[in-house]
Amino acid sequence: MKLKLIVAAVAVSAWATSASALVSTTSPDPGNPNLQSILDGITVGGDSSVNAYEDYLDDGMDSYWQVAGSGGSVSTFVIEIAGNSNINTFGVYDRYDSGSWVELFSGPQTTGSQSLLSILADGSVVVNFDDTTVDFAANEFGFYMGTSDGPLFYSDSLLNGDNDQMVAYNGTGDQIQIDPFSAGPWIPGEYILAWEDVLYANSDQDFNDLVVIVESVVPVPEPGTLALLGLGLAGLGAARRRQKA
Repeated sequence: MKLKLIVAAVAVSAWATSASALVSTTSPDPGNPNLQSILDGITVGGDSSVNAYEDYLDDGMDSYWQVAGSGGSVSTFVIEIAGNSNINTFGVYDRYDSGSWVELFSGPQTTGSQSLLSILADGSVVVNFDDTTVDFAANEFGFYMGTSDGPLFYSDSLLNGDNDQMVAYNGTGDQIQIDPFSAGPWIPGEYILAWEDVLYANSDQDFNDLVVIVESVVPVPEPGTLALLGLGLAGLGAARRRQKA
């Protein structure tokens, strides 16, 4: 019983520290697809194996990211459904200085538009092989949605007043096809990022306003998430030792 109580307490604490958004199953505009329909629409040979309403990463796991060992991360534009589609932008910001940011996509964009992001050993941020003259503190960054003036909403909910504006889905091996490219597997390590372009508390919560897929990136758990995991493991170990005694 004590062991179960410890597990439950850690689970509740983790949820309270990084509560994820809830994705609405409907779109307020019948003419626009909901997020599940978007995932199904790019899947070849049937519906997506990813459930848009259940399978997104926990909030504490999608706030910050690293470019993987290949040294470059390609972002591909999937769809944008928003009243602000002509001005919405997408980019990355420095984990250690949210005022330092680099735009990857400017609105409007078309399906299949791509942008290549690299972060050099000295922190230089390179987009499409051009040095942006912006330097990040490290190969750790968040994603943002904003305007040409910079970020409005961040992948880190704490920077949005604890409103979760982005949900992320890891690949499961489904065959997908994004125009104009040929079909291929949506593999683990490729993430679909779906955004809400109005503050979550006041929005329709459908997360279909801007959807991109990014590859060769790795999520970096927030320190609080790691601390809670460590606390949980320590508690489980202590409980087992007491049971044996």
